[in-house]
Amino acid sequence: MRVLVTGGTGFVGRHLVCQLLDQGHEVTVLYRRESRRERLSEQIRKEVRFVKGDIMEPESLQGCTRGMDWVFHTAGEVAWARSLRQRMTRGHVKGTEHMVAEASRSDVSRFVLTSSAAAIGFSMSTQPAIESFPFNGYHLNIGYAIAKWEAEQRVLQATDDGRLPGIVVNPTVIVGESHPGFVRQVAKGQLNIAPDGGVNFVDVIDAAEGHLLAAAKGRIRERYILGGANLPLREFFQMVADQAGTGQRIRSIPRWAALGAAAVGEVTARWKGKEAPLAWDLARLSGRDIYYDSGKAERELGYRWRPLKETIRDSIRWMRERGRL
Repeated sequence: MRVLVTGGTGFVGRHLVCQLLDQGHEVTVLYRRESRRERLSEQIRKEVRFVKGDIMEPESLQGCTRGMDWVFHTAGEVAWARSLRQRMTRGHVKGTEHMVAEASRSDVSRFVLTSSAAAIGFSMSTQPAIESFPFNGYHLNIGYAIAKWEAEQRVLQATDDGRLPGIVVNPTVIVGESHPGFVRQVAKGQLNIAPDGGVNFVDVIDAAEGHLLAAAKGRIRERYILGGANLPLREFFQMVADQAGTGQRIRSIPRWAALGAAAVGEVTARWKGKEAPLAWDLARLSGRDIYYDSGKAERELGYRWRPLKETIRDSIRWMRERGRL
């Protein structure tokens, strides 16, 4: 297959590109800046074709999907801070609109949008949410969820209109070997508290494979949750600390404390123009068990996910090999 990947130098995109190449596909990566290409290994850079373009500048996208069989639209900013909401939302919604318009002028057989489980909604109980869960992101006023949900609507509407063979995948919280983030802080002993509540974690390798399965086997206009293990944040942090050998005991902090820390962090982050360590929208979700069920992807796509202990083990090893710990 001839495949275009937007965001191919990003976290999910890099793993997706590697798996596509391993399966023998001809891969083109849409990139925005030269420095982003360096995120891919030298070997990968030799194997892929690069096309320069910006999803926010539709004129730069002209012809990028021509001759492609599959298009994976993974590009988009992950941001939960209130100060970044407007920019983040515009990137997801307008960027997706531009890619949908370009792909609609080409004869692609699959257009796979990387959405998020946040666009499914947030369960009010310990019952895991599925694809048909009634979206409550607007009610809860969660910016990232709203942005992802609105981006989905652009793809699904174009699919309903017969302009696009769209499929949506909804990964949960993605962790893995090349994206340490807060995992690194815990592994270094710099973070020994976790907000109350639980989430669903998925290995980036499994999430990337789920994209390929969706393109190969997914039904047009369907959404597929790509998840893994549901568990409390404190338990996840403790698994990381234990694997890293920090000797620390992870403690939970109540919702009110998370909200207080987030309020202070948002003020500081706004002044610096950065994301707060604990963004306000994330803090407002603390205390909930935000769990998801990947059963539909497992049944229809043959999707499988690795045990979380293996993901954590590989992440710690990856960081140690590169001097990150």
